[in-house]
Amino acid sequence: MVVYLGYPQVSLYEYLLQSSENRRMAIAIEDSGEQVTYQDIIDRSNKLADFLLTCDVKKNDTVAIALPNSISYIISVFSTFQIGAKVTPINIRLSQREINFQLLDSEAKAIIISPEMCDVFGDLKNKFDFKARIITPSIVSDSSENDCINNYVHLKSILQNDRNFTENKSKADSIAFLLYTGGTTGTPKAVMLTHSNILINSMQFNNRLDESLRTDKESALAVLPLSHSFGLICALFAPLFRGDKIITQATFSPSKVLEIIEKKKITAFHGVPTMYYALLNEDLEKYDISSLKLCISGGAGLPKEVYEQFLRRTGVSIKEGYGLTECSPVTHVNPIYDPKIGSIGKLLTDTQAKIIDLETNETMEPGEVGEMVIKGPQVMKGYWKKGVETINVFTKDGWLKTGDLAKFDEKEYFYIVDRLKEVINSGGYKIYPREVEEILHQHPAVAIAAVIPKPDDFYGEVVKAYIVLKKGQETSKEEITEYCRKILASYKIPKEIEFTKQLPLSAAGKVLKRELKKNNTT
Repeated sequence: MVVYLGYPQVSLYEYLLQSSENRRMAIAIEDSGEQVTYQDIIDRSNKLADFLLTCDVKKNDTVAIALPNSISYIISVFSTFQIGAKVTPINIRLSQREINFQLLDSEAKAIIISPEMCDVFGDLKNKFDFKARIITPSIVSDSSENDCINNYVHLKSILQNDRNFTENKSKADSIAFLLYTGGTTGTPKAVMLTHSNILINSMQFNNRLDESLRTDKESALAVLPLSHSFGLICALFAPLFRGDKIITQATFSPSKVLEIIEKKKITAFHGVPTMYYALLNEDLEKYDISSLKLCISGGAGLPKEVYEQFLRRTGVSIKEGYGLTECSPVTHVNPIYDPKIGSIGKLLTDTQAKIIDLETNETMEPGEVGEMVIKGPQVMKGYWKKGVETINVFTKDGWLKTGDLAKFDEKEYFYIVDRLKEVINSGGYKIYPREVEEILHQHPAVAIAAVIPKPDDFYGEVVKAYIVLKKGQETSKEEITEYCRKILASYKIPKEIEFTKQLPLSAAGKVLKRELKKNNTT
């Protein structure tokens, strides 16, 4: 294990204690009107940690947490860390089959769920030898009436107990999270992220921010799902450790988000491009969101049109970044004062990246396109129980292969060209879907576009575009085709266009192209 100097060699729970020492009574989290201080988080974590220990949940066990963004979620995470166990967050939108796989693969010994998850979990609780089964308060009602309640211990009763566990059993190199990738190719894999990975990445991200803009009244809106690495770092750990008040929101509603930003004077918002699309479809001008200082976009490429529209209508510049779960996830973010549209920005502190040739693995020069590979203290320990896959995702000299085609310029700004596996091969020509999507997004009627390959008997593959129109806008396939013809080479023009009311999205707001491809296999 490489130890990076200058970073605390402690667990996330230990760092919570250290970083909050002088602000224990300050409000840390606000959730549906309830406010908790740093001391509240620590005290409640102590009580839940004690309960888990009495249930014989041991060091290195796995605790599955299937909760929406909430105070309960944060308490559950830190209490798990206290006892030396690891967390596998379960996306609350998963099916029972997918949940069953994650519980089995992660070897979960305890589960913590909300009442809203009871129907999805069904009889799963009886298929596993759980040492502890905990249910939290409902996020939609104060009522505790539910058929499955009796099968779980309620978190409220645990927090009323006088018993506390105030020690810490996790170390810097202990596994903190098993985060499951989307499974775009085959079975999902669990990424092993250590306490050090998460802590350092939080500090790297915070180092990119401008301290001169900070006051003692900073607040961050946590609407990105905390079951996803982007949400964990940018909407939870980074703002918590820098002392921001975090406002949690269980689901994304553009009008609700704008209301919260106005009412709570939110200064930091982190989202994926589809969230910014949705905000632009609202009547932005009727909300006072002047408190916003920092808007970060990640998870997918941010179209130039969205950036420019948001800046024009709000006065706020969206800073695009880049990351992947295997990197905790953040590796690049645009500088606060010198962002470049279309770029994912510059490398974070102590992070290295290079572009390599796909065939020779030789390092490429500025402007040349190849696969981006990364090194840094935020890079994962490996894939859980998948030694071969772990070996294959690293180069022989230890660089993580991202699977993304990229390039960089003379000023060390990086640009994602496309996903390596999504490049369309049409009659021998390579077509990058992101390039076509960027052009489609510039059409005045287009809100969201997704481009995929469609099998073709003559060309092998051709371009197909799925398009969601803006509210009140109309256009035709012929008009879109003619628009593209003026800008794109003929082989890049979508040969098939399908208008749809919505695109399939992941819990993190990414367009699920694999779902679109399922209907285009022949």
